[in-house]
Amino acid sequence: MSPNNIVRGIRNTTQKQLLKAVPKRWKHQFNFGLKAYGLKPFQSAASNGRGVVANAHTAATKTDRLLANIKLAEHLGTVFDTLKLVKPSSFVNVDHSDMHGLLALVGALQTRKGRALPCMVEATYASTIPANSDKPRWQKLRAAMMASRLTQSFTGHVIDSLQDLADRLGFWPKLVFDRGFANESIITHLQAEGATFYVRLKGGRFVEFDGQKTLVKTLLEKDATVQLFGLRLRIVRSPKSRRAKEPWYILTNDFSSSRNKIVKIYYHRFEIEETFKDIKHIFEYKRTRLNSPNSLKVLLWLVSLGIAMLYLVTKRQARQCGFESEHSCKAHPKKQTSWLRQAYEILQQAYSQLLWGEG
Repeated sequence: MSPNNIVRGIRNTTQKQLLKAVPKRWKHQFNFGLKAYGLKPFQSAASNGRGVVANAHTAATKTDRLLANIKLAEHLGTVFDTLKLVKPSSFVNVDHSDMHGLLALVGALQTRKGRALPCMVEATYASTIPANSDKPRWQKLRAAMMASRLTQSFTGHVIDSLQDLADRLGFWPKLVFDRGFANESIITHLQAEGATFYVRLKGGRFVEFDGQKTLVKTLLEKDATVQLFGLRLRIVRSPKSRRAKEPWYILTNDFSSSRNKIVKIYYHRFEIEETFKDIKHIFEYKRTRLNSPNSLKVLLWLVSLGIAMLYLVTKRQARQCGFESEHSCKAHPKKQTSWLRQAYEILQQAYSQLLWGEG
């Protein structure tokens, strides 16, 4: 796909879909944010703003208003939904990522192409903020984190975020979690809501099997029905692998899918980890040193919208292994360039041609 085509596709998607979902009072603010942060590498909040608005004072004012806009941050999920990517049959990977004292909680749609598309973005203070740091920023973040935990626990934040996603969509997509989410409160809430989930258990977790308290890793069955948290659930063990130190023990309330299908569903959970890496290293969000969860939420929503548009406008050109040529598809998987990096690099070519008048 040529740079001109990708730019044209992004412009059309923005104008015909995204902006129509933004209330009139926020249209200019949203457009500014998408140009400054959605499709460009992150330098700093101020620097990216000045890249769009020449006057430094005006850029700073626009940036401050954008990052402080709580209602817009809450509305960006609805803007994402205009792309119509998430369906009741979709699998959404859920995980969190530490961003220098703030914690992003992200749900990302499986694409089966190596990178997931963020469709839920929430942010809070990280629990790993050092308690004895002498640095003012860490001290302020620690104090803010302690205050926020008095009103809402981290588990409560996760449950509320997942419920907000379902309320926003009008249905529960199928949710795929890492081990850190195998929490009684989360599992019982999802079960009560009728949501289908897949979550990895530690081998040292006890469950009830055939009326006996049993370690998960000692279960002889590859596919067992157990009792946990007072619920009838299923544990699927993945096949042995030379690369994995231990098999996956996948806890689910899905009793209709085959064991192989559940293992494959969980295999694609790792797409969200690759997306986190790309956001931090391709889009340079490893540079962020933000102090407000809302600021992080706004920025991550904007870059998530950028990723989704790159996916959509290049999807027609996708081959079996992403956006590679037939020759490249025969290369070792680890040597293939991801579809997201390729689409991003094509976009940067477009910026270069615009600047220098090439092509």
